Amino acid sequence: MGAMMERSLLDKLVGEVRRYQSKDFLKASMAVCALAAAADDEVSLSEQYQIDRVLATEPALQNLDRRKATDTLYDYIHALRSDGEHSKRILYNKVGRMAGDHKRARTLMRVAYLIIAADGEVRDAERDEFARLCGLLDLEPKQVWAELAD
Repeated sequence: MGAMMERSLLDKLVGEVRRYQSKDFLKASMAVCALAAAADDEVSLSEQYQIDRVLATEPALQNLDRRKATDTLYDYIHALRSDGEHSKRILYNKVGRMAGDHKRARTLMRVAYLIIAADGEVRDAERDEFARLCGLLDLEPKQVWAELAD
């Protein structure tokens, strides 16, 4: 196999891996958004606004397809409303896939924090969800919350 052909295949492989990783990160990000927003059994207008704001401003999410992210998010929220516990398990699995990547895990928890704190009132159910998500990502909830609250 020629060097040029080998290089082309390697470039193609790198592109496919990036798309796959982006797809997993997009799904994990939208799962975190849906779970954080629905933690108190309602998705408020301030949480919806905050999700849109986070998608528009969070540097780590800038490479995601905004339309696909929004469609995925609303699919997840609908699934949580119609089949809560089953859907939660599926979404937790998507989040847990990011556990080995500390940088992405921290980004996901920053997103969760911004959504949970969006309405200015943090309920126990929201703190519990934050802790559960941290656990899935192998992060210490109290430490992460303290860092983000500063």
